[in-house]
Amino acid sequence: MPNLSNSQFSILNSQLTISLCILAIIAVQTFASVEKALEYAYKAEYSKALSEVAKIPEEDSSACVIRGMVLFSRFDDLGDTLDLNSALSILEKCKAGDFWEPLRRYEIALVNDRKSNTFNFKGIIGARSAAQIFATRSDIDSKAFYAIYTYYAPFNKSNLEDLRKGFDQSEMFSAAFGSALIWIFDREKKYAEALNLTNEMLKRYPEHPILLQTKAEMLFKTGKAEEAIELFKQSEQLYAQRAPNSIRYWCAVTHLAKMTGDSFWKEKLKSKEHRAIKRWMPDIK
Repeated sequence: MPNLSNSQFSILNSQLTISLCILAIIAVQTFASVEKALEYAYKAEYSKALSEVAKIPEEDSSACVIRGMVLFSRFDDLGDTLDLNSALSILEKCKAGDFWEPLRRYEIALVNDRKSNTFNFKGIIGARSAAQIFATRSDIDSKAFYAIYTYYAPFNKSNLEDLRKGFDQSEMFSAAFGSALIWIFDREKKYAEALNLTNEMLKRYPEHPILLQTKAEMLFKTGKAEEAIELFKQSEQLYAQRAPNSIRYWCAVTHLAKMTGDSFWKEKLKSKEHRAIKRWMPDIK
């Protein structure tokens, strides 16, 4: 290695400092774009979310993962299967590293599960491979995602405190962890807790169309049938305008048919539009 004069060393050191500062600025800007993209997606403002994703350098691991997540969220809301297929294609081609790789695998598992709408071996394997990586990490988000996996995986004991901590403290995935915790409460028939958590989330995302359907379902399960029916009627009208004949629209109609017993709603379920989408519908009990 050649000997450097004091002035040369000073210049080299300054250049290195500048380079590190630039990298730090880029990292901060990328984190901000990821956070904004997810927040817009949680607010059902998908165009803004995708605009923020476009600001993330393509070589950054987070870019393709977040793009896939936004498209999957839009499908869950508006029901366009093109979004579901695009999300899967993007996530499968995506080259990710560090935290983003297990998240990529986790999202692929979710998309495959939704595409099949039934037991999906490929999805289970993908979720397991993601969980194995999350299990080695100590950050709040990884521990919360691992808690979700272990709750549903047989022969595992889940630490739901990690999931609650993720909801309370995560800077990017709080809403995702909250939603997961609501449905765990529902599965355990802790409907009052599920309703309380839904209301807690609605304080941050008021009028969110999916959360309002969740609230209606929990209202019904806590014995508040009239409030639930009214909220589902509002949801049916909202989705009739936002996404007619989407999964969410028919979820509202199906719940109304079951809750009211009204022939008006039951007749809708006999329509060719409902038959065309029935294979995508969740099992509503």
